[in-house]
Amino acid sequence: MRVVAFLTLLLCACSDVSLPDHVLPSKKMEAVLYDVIRSDEMVDFLSLNDSTYRFPAHRKNLYDSIFQLHKVKKEDFQKSMKFYQGRPDLLKVILDDMQKKATDTATTSRPLIH
Repeated sequence: MRVVAFLTLLLCACSDVSLPDHVLPSKKMEAVLYDVIRSDEMVDFLSLNDSTYRFPAHRKNLYDSIFQLHKVKKEDFQKSMKFYQGRPDLLKVILDDMQKKATDTATTSRPLIH
């Protein structure tokens, strides 16, 4: 009986953290946040090279496209971001996975010019 109770406790401790309503699961949050950060980098790059580039409007349009692509509401993303910022242990896992993805992408990409 003690073994069963111990195994049950162990399984509960190792399972995913219970998330509040409308908070994206970590893998979904990782995918959306990765695209949001990439879009920010693109907008910042374009605004540095073109003084007529209207970056607030473009940034909003890109965000809307990202949320639509991932089938996520803007409000749910914002709630999720706030939740994960309050849980640095969980946010670190997301950011570490994003860093690994970015590094893997950079090392497997072929150069544009041969």
